[in-house]
Amino acid sequence: MVVIGLLVGLIVCIVPIAVLVLIISAFMKRNKEEKSNFEETIRGIYVYIILIVSLITIISGVITAFRIGLDIALPEKSQSAYSSEEQDRNENIIELATTISLVVTATPIFIYHNNLAKKSREIKTEENNIGETNN
Repeated sequence: MVVIGLLVGLIVCIVPIAVLVLIISAFMKRNKEEKSNFEETIRGIYVYIILIVSLITIISGVITAFRIGLDIALPEKSQSAYSSEEQDRNENIIELATTISLVVTATPIFIYHNNLAKKSREIKTEENNIGETNN
């Protein structure tokens, strides 16, 4: 849980700052470039922010799933009553199901936005190649 808390804290601190920096740089570019390039820049910022957030979600979900899986497979021996151990096991199973659902949900989002980013890079590469051949 500490790892997830640290990751969430990191995301909460860094993502808004990164968004502001990217938006400010996009506005500065807007003065130099056409409006369509500005829209492409904002779209690119959005895609990469979604990629980062979904990747962090997947990584933290996988780490948590492994930790919970180990807790279920290798429970700690304690002097508590059997019902408490059974309750802990049930809570671990519920938490594992929640974590797996996070990973399952974030993975398609990551794949979709990664494909968008690849297409965008391919288009820019083609435009650069066409521009170089015309010069």
